[in-house]
Amino acid sequence: MPSSAADVEFEGSYRARGRVIDTLSLDRSLANSEGLSAYLEHRLWLRPRFIVSDDVSLIADFKGLDNVPWGVQPIDADSPVPNAPPTFEQGLTAPTSDTDPTSPLSDFTLWRVWGDVHTPIGRFRFGRMPLHWGRGLWMNDGLTTNPFYTDYGDTADRLQWEYLVQDQFFIQLSGDVNAEGFLNAVDDTTAFNTVLAYRSEQVVAGINTQLAHTVDKFDDTSDTKFNLFTIDLALDATMGKLSISTEGIGQFGGGSLSNGFNNVNVTAFGAALEGKLDLSSWTIVAEAGMASGDGNDADAKLKTFTFDRDYSVGLMLFELPLPTLGAAAATADNGNRSNEVTLTGNAVSNALYLRPSITRSLIDGLDLEASVLAARTAKLPDRFEGRQSYGMEFGLGIEYSAIEHFEAGLQFGTLLPGSYFRDYADDLYEDFDDPAFGLQLTTRVHF
Repeated sequence: MPSSAADVEFEGSYRARGRVIDTLSLDRSLANSEGLSAYLEHRLWLRPRFIVSDDVSLIADFKGLDNVPWGVQPIDADSPVPNAPPTFEQGLTAPTSDTDPTSPLSDFTLWRVWGDVHTPIGRFRFGRMPLHWGRGLWMNDGLTTNPFYTDYGDTADRLQWEYLVQDQFFIQLSGDVNAEGFLNAVDDTTAFNTVLAYRSEQVVAGINTQLAHTVDKFDDTSDTKFNLFTIDLALDATMGKLSISTEGIGQFGGGSLSNGFNNVNVTAFGAALEGKLDLSSWTIVAEAGMASGDGNDADAKLKTFTFDRDYSVGLMLFELPLPTLGAAAATADNGNRSNEVTLTGNAVSNALYLRPSITRSLIDGLDLEASVLAARTAKLPDRFEGRQSYGMEFGLGIEYSAIEHFEAGLQFGTLLPGSYFRDYADDLYEDFDDPAFGLQLTTRVHF
């Protein structure tokens, strides 16, 4: 009998990442200061590609133990013997559900799956797909850029057509059914995208536009109607030892949202520029970025831009919530942490920053890097006058990649809080001005 089968190619990685921070509270004198925090995390990603024929393939993304801390969840050994002595066994399972501790959550899940078909009139892709563009400021798949720090990943249910003209010009059209918006049970978002790009050995440049439309899917007469237009320009160019990479985004929109904001108007901008000079054993990099802010947070004009959470520039600043206090009562939900006075989150937002760095290759596969991250607000309401600076973070790191398919990195950072933290004051807290020290150790197997 005739038989047929698909060839399978695998791509993936496993990351073990440990962090030690003292202290994200930025004030060691507080009774509820978090103090020293330390934890280790898993992250497994697998991408099998089933090649059915020269023109047809099926791709899937799986995640396992995604950012699950080491030691969660221990198995309790229950003996059927009444009043039996404790059994000291070694065992771990997947994290359990908060509502049913006996029901484990899935520790290996299907993340994405999509089909890929080549035809004489272009390439078609359809399914739940990763989204990535440029440097990853707006669309970031959580895999491509800086894998030591990526944690999330943008995804949409998409139907996509693309066509390559003369091996250099690239056209793409797609329609998305996006993740639900502010209230999952109420609003529904769809988007339409157009990409035009040019590619050569020295230059890759393109423009990505998207029109997203949000409505109340249960009530056509609802005020929840919102349109957002995004335009994103990206460029990568190499000129000998010098390479330049940049991305700029503008977002414009208006309407009413299901979280209670009515008749809002959005005008926001973000950009990043990186220049890299490769001098054999030395590499000099300078990166600058901008995410627009809002001088009036009481009106319906929204002007603050926020980078994708997977675009990281520091070990602590714009990577971890600051300040983070200790919770009044530890629960499984809060992880013994409180964000009651958190001023910055885990993404670049309302910021101007500059990050120069220099890397020295010590031996083949062993690099030492020193960096400085300086950041301030882009724009703030008048009541924040004098609190423009986020501060400075000094970084020192070493990375090892001499063994094929394996890399390891050790990064150390010192954060000196700026006036945005130092001059904070309310009825309970003031002056978050203590420096924070962070250490991150990452090992990664990839193939």
